[in-house]
Amino acid sequence: MANAKFEKLKDKISDFQAYVKEKKGFEGKINGDSIDFPEMKPSELKQLLKKYLHKGKLEEDYRIVSKSGTMTVVEKKYYEAED
Repeated sequence: MANAKFEKLKDKISDFQAYVKEKKGFEGKINGDSIDFPEMKPSELKQLLKKYLHKGKLEEDYRIVSKSGTMTVVEKKYYEAED
């Protein structure tokens, strides 16, 4: 079982669910700010999330953190170099 959690991109949950259904034929169950995919491997879900972020031109601002089967989409943090 794999789980995708969209903390900052809550408006993209149903769009990602449709993307997975189109690509793999899996129907995810939306639960608040996350989607559960019981028949999918976590590595497969992470790959789809990366492709989805790239397709939507969101990879510049967001990244995926993986922890025990749960993929969380979080904002990238940028630090400025000190002179």
